[in-house]
Amino acid sequence: MDEFEARAGAYISQHQMLQKGDTVIVALSGGADSMALFHFLFSVQNVWGLRLRAAHVNHGLRGAAADGDAAFVRAQCAARGVPLDETLLSPPQNAGEEWGRQERYAFFARLAQAHGAKVATAHTCSDNAETVLLNLIRGTGLTGLSGIAPVRGIFVRPLLDTPRQEIEDYLAGRGIPH
Repeated sequence: MDEFEARAGAYISQHQMLQKGDTVIVALSGGADSMALFHFLFSVQNVWGLRLRAAHVNHGLRGAAADGDAAFVRAQCAARGVPLDETLLSPPQNAGEEWGRQERYAFFARLAQAHGAKVATAHTCSDNAETVLLNLIRGTGLTGLSGIAPVRGIFVRPLLDTPRQEIEDYLAGRGIPH
């Protein structure tokens, strides 16, 4: 077990994110963080007694590049026999990041309800630091200073304690594309 796997496993255990028998939907963009999470959970699913699924959102904002991401995710899931749910959004004019986030989380919530599942997102410690900084700039109270919660309802974030370099080392060491 390498540093990445040990850290992710310990963080999942520390925050009681996953239990035997859970269905887990990985929010899978095809980027480095989500591919690391997907491959890690795929590698432990039988040992931990998990049922793994994936979900991909094409926000309809990046044309052929986004279609390529969707095809890549589709191929990765098919190669491993992991069921994939996808959606293609139709963005309103001037759609921004907040619109995309709201639509993405609504899609994940519908899937979680349909499958009796938890949703694993690949937020890392860098994302958490960025969230705290943005909250400070906005003038947050104490709640905003805590950053991203490891577990919030159906959403779990197994990589929230993981530095980017460990993710990159994990991907490179296993030849995992992203």
